[in-house]
Amino acid sequence: MVNRHLDDGTLQALIDGELPQGERAAAEAHLAACAACAAEMRGLAGVHERAGMLLARTDVPAPVAQATMSLRARRLRAGRYAEARRTLARAAVLVLAAVGVAAAVPGTGVREWVAETILPGEKAPIDPQMRQAPAPDPAAQTAPPAEAPPSGVSIRADGGAVRVVLSRVAPGVEIRARLVDGELAGVLARGPAATGARFRTAPGKIEVLDAGAGVLEVRVPRSARAASVEVNGRVYLAKDGGVLRATAPAPARGPVIRVEG
Repeated sequence: MVNRHLDDGTLQALIDGELPQGERAAAEAHLAACAACAAEMRGLAGVHERAGMLLARTDVPAPVAQATMSLRARRLRAGRYAEARRTLARAAVLVLAAVGVAAAVPGTGVREWVAETILPGEKAPIDPQMRQAPAPDPAAQTAPPAEAPPSGVSIRADGGAVRVVLSRVAPGVEIRARLVDGELAGVLARGPAATGARFRTAPGKIEVLDAGAGVLEVRVPRSARAASVEVNGRVYLAKDGGVLRATAPAPARGPVIRVEG
C-alpha cells in the first residue's frame, strides 16, 4: 500500500486545531514516521507564526485577524495536494488586504514576508541590518519641542494678608505681578518654568520652588489689606494701598521683576 504524504491543507488544519480527532491521530502518527511531512509541517508552522507576528504589529482588530486566518485554513482544506501551497499564498494576500496594510507599511516587515513567502522563486534571506531606514522628516527635525502646559495654584487671603515666596528661582525667570479683582491670590507658571516648579500653600501664603526659565505670573487681589512678593529671600514688591510698589531694585543678575496694570 502506498504511504501517501500529508497535504498542506491537512497540515494547516492540524496547526490551527481544526482537524477532526480521528484524522488528527492518524496525521500525528504519520508525522512521527515521515521526515518529509514533518519538515513541511515545520515550514507551514513558521509561516503561520510569522503572519501572526505581523498582524500583531499592525494593530489589527482581533476579530478581523481571526476571520481572515480562519478563511485561509478553509481554503487550504479545500485545495489539497498541489493546489495547497498556491491556496496558502492567495490566503496570505487576503490577510494582508483585509487588515489594510498590504505590503506598504514601513517598519513592520510585511514587504519582506511577502517576498519570502508568497512571491515565486528563491529569495535570499534579508539581513535586518541592511534595511534602509526611512528618510528623516526635515519638518520634524526643525519643529520646536512642545511647550509644557501652564501650572499654578491659588489661595484666599488670610486675615486680609497675602504672602508670595519664590525660592531658588532661576536667573532667566520673568516675574509679572499685578493686582486683580476677586478674593483669590495666585501664581501661574508658563513655559519652561512650569516644568520644574513646585508649589506649596499655607494660610495666606504661596511658595514656589525651583522655577526654571520662563514666566511666573503673580496675581494679588485688590481687596487684600497687605501683600508682598519675595524672590530668593528678599522682598521686592509690596501692596501699598491700591497699588503694588517696588521695595528694592531688581537684581542685576537675576529674575526680571515687572509690575503690570
